[in-house]
Amino acid sequence: MSDTTVGRAELDAARLLLARMGISPADLVDAASDRPPAPTFAEYVPVVSAAVSDGTRRAYGSYWKRVLEHRAERRLDEPTPSEIEQLA
Repeated sequence: MSDTTVGRAELDAARLLLARMGISPADLVDAASDRPPAPTFAEYVPVVSAAVSDGTRRAYGSYWKRVLEHRAERRLDEPTPSEIEQLA
């Protein structure tokens, strides 16, 4: 089975798990459309910074500053893995 092919066993397992959780496949689709947009980096980095210890802020502050310099107005779910790697 390739990475992009889902077999019958996997689909049956997913259906069983959803049923046991009381979730229908339609619930997943509806929930995704109701989700508010992700915050921008400019909105979220200060929240994270305020929530961590001083030591963590010192350790990660330079990375957060770089992200804000290059991606401040982008939403958290927008950058691709290759864009993140380029920034690193």
